[in-house]
Amino acid sequence: MAAPPSAARPRRPPPTRSIKSTTSSFGDKASTSALSAPKPKPVSLARRLLFPQLPADAPLPPLLSHPGAVPLDVELYDFIALALRAFVNPWWTKITRYDREFLPAITGVLAHVLRTLETRARAADLPSLVFQDVPAILAQHVNDYRAAQAKAGSAYAAGGAMGVQQLFHGMQQHMAVGPNGAVDEVYMRQAVDCILKACLPSEDYEPETERYIVREIIVKILRDVIPKITQPWFIHKIMLDLMDSEGEDKPPDVRAHPA
Repeated sequence: MAAPPSAARPRRPPPTRSIKSTTSSFGDKASTSALSAPKPKPVSLARRLLFPQLPADAPLPPLLSHPGAVPLDVELYDFIALALRAFVNPWWTKITRYDREFLPAITGVLAHVLRTLETRARAADLPSLVFQDVPAILAQHVNDYRAAQAKAGSAYAAGGAMGVQQLFHGMQQHMAVGPNGAVDEVYMRQAVDCILKACLPSEDYEPETERYIVREIIVKILRDVIPKITQPWFIHKIMLDLMDSEGEDKPPDVRAHPA
């Protein structure tokens, strides 16, 4: 008796796939999904340090009262974050590494000081300051410096032993500035303390620990900033940046429009 045709046919083995091809296919799908997934937006330093509890899509709270000062608020928050990271984090992280409320608390105190200074600056007579007081101070400064240059090397300079800096310091003596231009930190610390007393409410000024921390942060910033902004090259750079003609109409390029 003949066997049925189906029994005579040899069975084909099921198709197999190598581990390499399966892994490659899985890797291609994973890489494709990773490329198609939206990348998270980078979180700014100010948001991470000063407002860790703020949602990522929420705007930063306003710092200044003027409605058009939003770009300035961002710059000030970044500056505060850099200052706190440089002057507070190095010693605060040695005390505790898990606290996330200390830096925001300091930021609140600094924000109150900035708002008070903004209010007082808006109430001040700025035209009289800019067009009367500042030009008079600059003119006196230039006249005294030229007089010191004229006296250098003469009998008025202790027989030529005193330099221009010492002669100029003798004409414009100030208890906070030395003959070499260095600012006394004790004077600066007392001046900042007077500013905090005038700007902060009593509940923020009376606690000594809070006041000392905020005061030392401001003093360290001023100690690093003042020597730089008083350098001639820095003042010259500011003048060049202010006179930059990037936004003005530029003459057409002759090479791009041949006759």
